[in-house]
Amino acid sequence: MRASLFTCYFTGKDMFEILKANKEDADLILHFIKKLAIAEKFPYEVSVTKEDLEENLFASSPDAEAVILHVNKKACGFAVFYYTFSTTTGKRGLHLDDLYIEPDYQGKGLGKKVMDYLSKLAIRKKCARFEWWALKTNYSAIKFYNNIGAKSLDKLTVFRLEPK
Repeated sequence: MRASLFTCYFTGKDMFEILKANKEDADLILHFIKKLAIAEKFPYEVSVTKEDLEENLFASSPDAEAVILHVNKKACGFAVFYYTFSTTTGKRGLHLDDLYIEPDYQGKGLGKKVMDYLSKLAIRKKCARFEWWALKTNYSAIKFYNNIGAKSLDKLTVFRLEPK
């Protein structure tokens, strides 16, 4: 059994835990990624495979990290994050790639607890910033991020090159 990275009670009796994901969680993470893409009407192809996750999240030198969210020992979501580097600060940053919580568990403060956990992780790792992207059409996520005090960076535009 793996140790919790974070544990708390909410609604008085329900236990919320954040557990470090392991290779055995690859199918579950893939399931949550697909559910997230459907929920946010993700406008791009989702081509990730279980093997991609195993290779890139759980290799000896992983490209990113994942956590699984549990309520009363039942998986209810996930988050994937990785470290970046900023030349203007000379420090690393923490980038949240995905956060998903099953609809039955939304609106209970769990998302805020995950963001708080990741914010504190960024501080412990001496990150200059904690940041993420949101689809402009994901109004509920944008409202949530605004409610927790996050600031939108209007002066930046995301660019992408893809293989031809």
